[in-house]
Amino acid sequence: MENILFFDADKELRDFAATHPIKGANFVFFDTGLNAVSLKALEPYRDTRIISGFIHSETLSTEKLDFFPNLQLIATRSTGFNHIDLDYCRQRGIAVENVPAYGAATVAEFAFGLLLALARKIIRAKNDMAHNRIENSNYMGFDLMGKTIGIIGTGSIGRHMIQIAQGFGMKVLAYDPFRNPVLKDLYVDDLDTIYRESDIISLHVPSTPENYHMINEAAFDKMKKGVIIINTARGDLIDTQALYFALRKGIVAGAGVDVLENEDFLLHDEVATSPRMSDNDFLLDSAMNLKLLQFRNVIATPHIAFNSIDAINRINATTIDNIQNFMAGKITNNVIK
Repeated sequence: MENILFFDADKELRDFAATHPIKGANFVFFDTGLNAVSLKALEPYRDTRIISGFIHSETLSTEKLDFFPNLQLIATRSTGFNHIDLDYCRQRGIAVENVPAYGAATVAEFAFGLLLALARKIIRAKNDMAHNRIENSNYMGFDLMGKTIGIIGTGSIGRHMIQIAQGFGMKVLAYDPFRNPVLKDLYVDDLDTIYRESDIISLHVPSTPENYHMINEAAFDKMKKGVIIINTARGDLIDTQALYFALRKGIVAGAGVDVLENEDFLLHDEVATSPRMSDNDFLLDSAMNLKLLQFRNVIATPHIAFNSIDAINRINATTIDNIQNFMAGKITNNVIK
């Protein structure tokens, strides 16, 4: 039997795998990410060819990957793969497979949920009511109908976000270097137009070197005073420090973020032992994240926009299929070109 190692394995994955076995495979589950597992615990599985992790893991340590001399496949249970060093995998001939589509509607619905909660101050009202300190003047919100929403990125999630916004009677502006002809009437020619004209801006683009800190101090300076920012994509699309000061200045009236730059500081217990603790930028961004959480007009959630039972089932099904196909000699959903 061939051992397949699953890291960050939750109950849903274990239950799904139990009912979807792969002939000739023995599934081995670890509760944490690969980086947090000791070499001693991995020793019995040193000859493993296939591992599977999740986006919540920190960037996969090359030291841990080096531990597996026969490693041939990393099956990430996510669409994004910026937590994997693709150059390293190319050099070693390791295939990287992802889940290209699992929850476009799932993530878009969550993003819009963040927007609704901000627009109507739902969370503040709920918390105040629970503590018997109700003051209606604190919950004055605004209508979404008639507002302009700028959608940056018109892949499957961005397109669902557009459909929802149009259902609310909003005006949609869209930006994407790769235009979908179906949406041709919605596109603007540059991001500056999105920044200048949008009441709400929602991000739906991948983490790439080109997109790093696309929302920065210069971008905030071009935005309407009172803009709402929604980010369910990747944390490093927004300069954390710039967002903090934009909130302080009142340029940003509210932010709904399911992702944060260097969010692993908040999400992982093992961060205290991470070598990144010596990285000043990492520490500064992490401190700024903690400051962001103190704003009443910031709703931050722990990277859960994907997390519906429907989407999780699709993720697990595609991952098992990816692994099964690989064992049969076929690489599917390969992200290494």
